[in-house]
Amino acid sequence: MANTLITPTNVARAALATYQYSSVLPGVCNRTYVSEFGGGSGDTITIRKQASLTASLFDRATGVVAQDITEGSVTLTVGDLYDVSAHITQEQWDLDLEDFSFQVAEPMGKAMARKAEQLIATELETVAPASPGSTLLGDIVAARSSLTANEVPADSRVLVVGSDVAAALITDDNLIKADQAGDANALRNAQIGRLFGMPVVESVVLGAKKGYIVHKEALTFVTITPQVPRGAANASVQNYDGQAMRVVFDYDAVKKQDLVSADTYLTAKIIRSEGIAGVSVA
Repeated sequence: MANTLITPTNVARAALATYQYSSVLPGVCNRTYVSEFGGGSGDTITIRKQASLTASLFDRATGVVAQDITEGSVTLTVGDLYDVSAHITQEQWDLDLEDFSFQVAEPMGKAMARKAEQLIATELETVAPASPGSTLLGDIVAARSSLTANEVPADSRVLVVGSDVAAALITDDNLIKADQAGDANALRNAQIGRLFGMPVVESVVLGAKKGYIVHKEALTFVTITPQVPRGAANASVQNYDGQAMRVVFDYDAVKKQDLVSADTYLTAKIIRSEGIAGVSVA
């Protein structure tokens, strides 16, 4: 990004691109609910949980046995506003800044991605993983079976693992290596392979000895931005693939320095606990 093209829109796009590229756990989550929010912090929506019905053998003498459709629900509330801001002095503009995207916008995106990862990992780790059994593979099979017993669909399951679990799996012949699958996008998203039909993704913020099978509908992540400030002459909001960022430029005349400020609301929540099962290593 040449300095002549430094605008809030371009900074937001560059930061958001880095945010997307650096984010692993948001890709495991359902992000479809972002469009339902109309406000900021404290805005709440209700997510319906599908009713459970039973099919029974028809008996003409008894007739039809009607069932009540009773849906469950869970609420999702927009969380806190997270900010990454930096001062840029006139001297830095004149002497130090050669590539604004690399030196400012991309670090902002990485910082926001790291915070998103931490929030999702913190929510995920509220599910206590099972104690280590005789083998890690056996524990993963048991966790997988628990999801199946809860009638969680087999598709859209991902095994998310910390570094120690990843290390234990990488040398196992049962793991289909990602570098042998020819999918560069999977490598960029930290996928290390496939196991029992599930992508295996390593997270640097998840507890090193923990792993979780997560169905995409079990965990949601929402990122929305505040509106462009009414008093800001230089600001932009950008959205891409369910993630968003606002960038505002301001100037401090007293200290003669610019302020570049990026922010967004970040929210992570488990909405279907039956769709998550944990494992661990000793």
